[in-house]
Amino acid sequence: MRGEIVTIGNELICGLVTDTNSPYIAERLMSLGVEPLFITSVGDDEWAIEDALLRAIGRAEIVIVTGGLGPTPDDITSRAAAKSMGKRLMLSPEALEHIKKRYKRRGINPDSHAERQALIPQGARIIINPVGTAPGFYMSHKGKHLFFIPGVPKEMKVIMDQGVLPIIADEIPQDVFSARKVLKIFGLSESQVYEKVKDVRYDTERVKLGFLPVFPENHLSITVRTNSSVADAQKILDNVEESMRDALGDAVFGEDEDTLEKVVARLLKSKEKTIAVAESLTGGLLAERLTNIPGSSNYFERGIVTYSDESKVSLLGVDKKLISDFGAVSAEVAEAMAIGIKRISGTDIGVSTTGIAGPGGGSDKKPVGTVFIALAYDDGGKVSVKSHRYGFFGDRDRIRQISSEMGLEWIRRYFIDEGEKENVN
Repeated sequence: MRGEIVTIGNELICGLVTDTNSPYIAERLMSLGVEPLFITSVGDDEWAIEDALLRAIGRAEIVIVTGGLGPTPDDITSRAAAKSMGKRLMLSPEALEHIKKRYKRRGINPDSHAERQALIPQGARIIINPVGTAPGFYMSHKGKHLFFIPGVPKEMKVIMDQGVLPIIADEIPQDVFSARKVLKIFGLSESQVYEKVKDVRYDTERVKLGFLPVFPENHLSITVRTNSSVADAQKILDNVEESMRDALGDAVFGEDEDTLEKVVARLLKSKEKTIAVAESLTGGLLAERLTNIPGSSNYFERGIVTYSDESKVSLLGVDKKLISDFGAVSAEVAEAMAIGIKRISGTDIGVSTTGIAGPGGGSDKKPVGTVFIALAYDDGGKVSVKSHRYGFFGDRDRIRQISSEMGLEWIRRYFIDEGEKENVN
């Protein structure tokens, strides 16, 4: 079954807002066996929206439309949809009641502009928006299925998952059954991922692989489509996934909705370990990612940004001579920072980052992108520390981002190493 995504809004056309909705919608559609073949963006122009809708239903069975359902004059998606399908706009009592309740909770009386959101094409079916005022709606036209949902990402995700997907799964006949898994990988380039899995044998007719670079990670999507059953598709997927994991090894850190910080959080909680971080070039980014996870107070003790040399000395106890002899960006200072943050916080693990994010500050010996990461840990009654030098490329933001990712990876690798030690013993 073919799908198309239509995003509406001048802010998208002008480049003021990045379209994050389409990748999310595409992934959800593929999970149900709907293959998105087109993504179309149009501005807030009635003719352009009508044209985009007619083109979409001419080449896809499932069309998802986001944006233009709000209360302002430029929100014209409902009117364009009605006109393109030869329908009248009708006031939906159900939608109006929902809008009034949402406004009442905010202590606001809805005006005529707000009530415009309750106008939907004749014959359309309301999809209630549990987190916003603008409802979505579903309509069929000449055997094609169209879903109109708000463009606000938070609202879009909820309506897509709770409103749209159940309709597609339960009410629209399917001739193909599918199963999908995304393996998340860090530490290998896209070409390295391909090299490791290229010799894995699988049914190329029913199984499709997708190599997706999502900086600083690489994702491998495995999609199975069969004409038999969902159970058959899942069985095939399980076998292929096992083979891919065997080929990729520890480079796979998670799957589907996993993030590296979620994986690290699970490890810290399950092993009942505590952690503290001392950051220089990442400026608190590593601490932010570690505390993004609910319940992080169970394992995260503190994070200190020691950007200056003086702060490294006064807050972490780094020896001034180390800085003068080796420089603030060095393995020696990174290790002293990791030991220092572990000592003052009393945690099981201490992690540090120091480096040159640029655009200036580099040298021949230590160019921009030079990064040192260190990890201090308890080791048989004493504190051990290890560090590594990296040479990252890109602008300041990319260097900081991949450095924070590598810091998380060090924590994950620490638990892998500890597990291997336990197995040996």
